[in-house]
Amino acid sequence: MTETPLLSISVVSHGHRALLPPLLEDIARLGREIPLELVLTENIPENLEEIVRDSGIPYRLIRNGQPQGFGANHNAAFAVSRAPYFAVLNPDLRLPDNRSLLALVERVKAAPGVAGPCVLAPGGTIEDSARHVPSVPRLFSRAVLGRRHPDYDASVPVQTVAWLAGMCLVFDRATFERVGGFDERFHLYCEDVDICLRVHLAGKAVTWDQAASVIHDARRRTTLDGRHFRWHVSSLLKLLTSSAYWRYKLNAVG
Repeated sequence: MTETPLLSISVVSHGHRALLPPLLEDIARLGREIPLELVLTENIPENLEEIVRDSGIPYRLIRNGQPQGFGANHNAAFAVSRAPYFAVLNPDLRLPDNRSLLALVERVKAAPGVAGPCVLAPGGTIEDSARHVPSVPRLFSRAVLGRRHPDYDASVPVQTVAWLAGMCLVFDRATFERVGGFDERFHLYCEDVDICLRVHLAGKAVTWDQAASVIHDARRRTTLDGRHFRWHVSSLLKLLTSSAYWRYKLNAVG
């Protein structure tokens, strides 16, 4: 890694080895347009170097001795990254073209903070990746009553939102440093809500940009795995009792 990258991309695999080759192809294609680096984290042993070393992508491989949470893994990746822009990507994403991440980089250049894309399901429907702040009534409406209408209008090209789902986020480096990265007390779930609220409170932008789109093959583990369900409930309780949550609510930031 001799050339200073414009963009550092953090991807964490927790048994996702089979999902990575298409995403690596997409990242390698983008790397032919801009200087970038990949920080790939092997959260459990799965010998990822075999599939990344011939990709042509400048990379760093982090191998964890013990599995870490979402925020801890991406914070560790940020600590070894070098670029002025930092992208967090899920391993189950596809980047249909090079414009998407480039558009998000341009967005946080123009409005420092964090930006996210329009997220599409494999069938082409728009996922609700930009949302209002969670509350007990809203959670009841979604989880019990099944009312899952979108919080924001996807026909608006660029808009400020309360928070963006963490499967694809691009930060400028200064903002990520200023807010202290992800709060590692959230092992999994709600760390994306929390960091977006803290970005707002820092006076920076949280922007949903329709010029960028990604495809997300969502796993929805919470409804299938008791451990993930417990993590989700625990994270919601942490969020709803956090100072960032109440400061945001009281000040009506964003």
